[in-house]
Amino acid sequence: MSKSSVSILSVFVLATMVFSLTGCLVAPFVPPSGMAYSQFDAPLDVDFQNTDLSGMKKGTSETMSILGLVATGDASAQAAAKNGGITKIVHADYEYFNVLGVVQRTTVIVYGK
Repeated sequence: MSKSSVSILSVFVLATMVFSLTGCLVAPFVPPSGMAYSQFDAPLDVDFQNTDLSGMKKGTSETMSILGLVATGDASAQAAAKNGGITKIVHADYEYFNVLGVVQRTTVIVYGK
């Protein structure tokens, strides 16, 4: 293999690694995350006028990825509401967990009536 082929291959492998380690997580607020370990909670909505959650039902849904090769689950607000017996969502949060990109989990938490 020529020297230029090795350089092109190295750049490709490095770019693939960088893009695979960066998440596509988009939310109103995304806390900083670490490459080795991340675990945080953050809001999924921007309407904070209904943040009094006392007496509200709570429902969760989640999705999980292993090695970035296999991902499964349903982390939709609709699934979380159904799991919590909620018909009207008033607030939503999410939890994110990641260890070296080997195991990743996103949990959606909804509150409502």
